[in-house]
Amino acid sequence: MIIRKNEYPQYLQLLKKNPEFKDFTSEEFAVIQNKMRVRSYPKGQLLFNQADPRANFYFLAKGLLKTERTDESGNEFFYEFINETKGFPYRGMFHDHDYSYSVTGMTATEIISIPMADFESLLMKNKKMMRNVILEMGQIINENENQLQLMVNSSASSRVRNGLKVLGQSIGKPGADGTRLIPYPITLIELSQISGTTRETASQVVKELVAGGQITYERKYFTLLNN
Repeated sequence: MIIRKNEYPQYLQLLKKNPEFKDFTSEEFAVIQNKMRVRSYPKGQLLFNQADPRANFYFLAKGLLKTERTDESGNEFFYEFINETKGFPYRGMFHDHDYSYSVTGMTATEIISIPMADFESLLMKNKKMMRNVILEMGQIINENENQLQLMVNSSASSRVRNGLKVLGQSIGKPGADGTRLIPYPITLIELSQISGTTRETASQVVKELVAGGQITYERKYFTLLNN
């Protein structure tokens, strides 16, 4: 659903408060406001496919997204989450003509889009913003490498445990008591996809972790306990 333009100022303010956008000038924000579009999407909506033309830069105003890549054999695998108030895609900036992964909503979302050519043109003229992009790309690379280290394991049960750890690190919210709540519903099928294993294995490991007092899993919400 398209968000009405009279609501755009609140979304522009969200961009201005975000570190990824904070060094754009007033004149550059005026260009962004003129070029941007805001839409809401239901859970499960495919935003774009891998290899689609890289037409837009996006900013997730509300919700949670997941990205997936397909290898040369046609096998799909989990890539990463995109959190609320984050821009994407940074991969392929100034270089790629197509998106390098597909993006799907894990929840209902609100997303700001800016034509990629306009966004890259603004970056080329603003050295502070270019530095912000480089720092953000470096952070994404670090997170992906850490996630890869956790998930490269021959044991399916260990991959499920590490998959939960990845969820906690990437999208979990810390509690005052040392727990970490994953504030979005995650099904056992989604956990198995993240872990590269079967639903049956994911279910068994979750039962073991619940019984051992390491996690809770209620109404599809995980809480990682401080044990």
